[in-house]
Amino acid sequence: MHALRLHNLIRGCIGFLFTGLVIATTSAQAAATSEQAQRQSVEQGITLVQNYLKSKTAEKITASGTVAARRLLARANDLLEQALAHLAQGNLDAAQAGLDQSIQSFSAAAVANAKPAKSNPENSVRIRETRAEIDAYLESFRAALAEKGPAMAGLLEQQHLQDLLAQAEQAQATGDFRTAESELNQAKQMVVTALIKIRNNETVVYSVEFQTPADEFRYERERFLDYVALGQKVLNNGTLEQSRKKMFDQLHDKGNQFSREAMMLAGEGDYESAIERMEDAVRKMVQGLKLLGVQLSM
Repeated sequence: MHALRLHNLIRGCIGFLFTGLVIATTSAQAAATSEQAQRQSVEQGITLVQNYLKSKTAEKITASGTVAARRLLARANDLLEQALAHLAQGNLDAAQAGLDQSIQSFSAAAVANAKPAKSNPENSVRIRETRAEIDAYLESFRAALAEKGPAMAGLLEQQHLQDLLAQAEQAQATGDFRTAESELNQAKQMVVTALIKIRNNETVVYSVEFQTPADEFRYERERFLDYVALGQKVLNNGTLEQSRKKMFDQLHDKGNQFSREAMMLAGEGDYESAIERMEDAVRKMVQGLKLLGVQLSM
């Protein structure tokens, strides 16, 4: 009788260990498949950015572009190189972020290379209003930083921000109002993005209000990235049927495509279309997360 009990106990332990091994193996396979899909998306993005940086627009900027346009194009190339390095190291999230910034810099270079706007009162008014918005956003960011602590300071690249503001002031002084506005818009985007990120850590959000279409676009962009991160966490923490996993990957890839298109539209200043496209990207991620059992609404 004792031998029979021992035999049954051993069988039970072996069965338990085997079940645990199967679950762990399935989870690891799901994570590997997700990583493969993300890598494929990043590689496609790299090809897209490489095509942009070899385009006739890029050649024109290199040959006879404005100082600001050439600087932005050089930054786009640098960001692409950084993205390639992150990809080689397996840091896919950082690679994707670098690609998005590279596309944004290239778009800004194309805008900065356009014929400088002639001086008129509207230029000065827009520049003054944009600078006032930046100062207001900076004040809000600093207030949030004082509440949350210095660990959040890295959300805003202070030196890059000051460089953009100085370059905008110099461009305005020389009558290059288009470049001045481009530099200020980039600076405002930096501050707004940092403000959104630091506020995302607040426990309660009562309402979301936007002063400009650009602010709304950045909010939708951050929402898309949050949902992408959430989806990755869900995939890494459990098992999922391969059919549902495949459907999620397809929705995720489509969302990334819409997001890249939205970034290009935003870089061209068409924020109305960019917001609509980014909302399409968010919608795809919401659909994908519902497949994973996460119930969200637009």
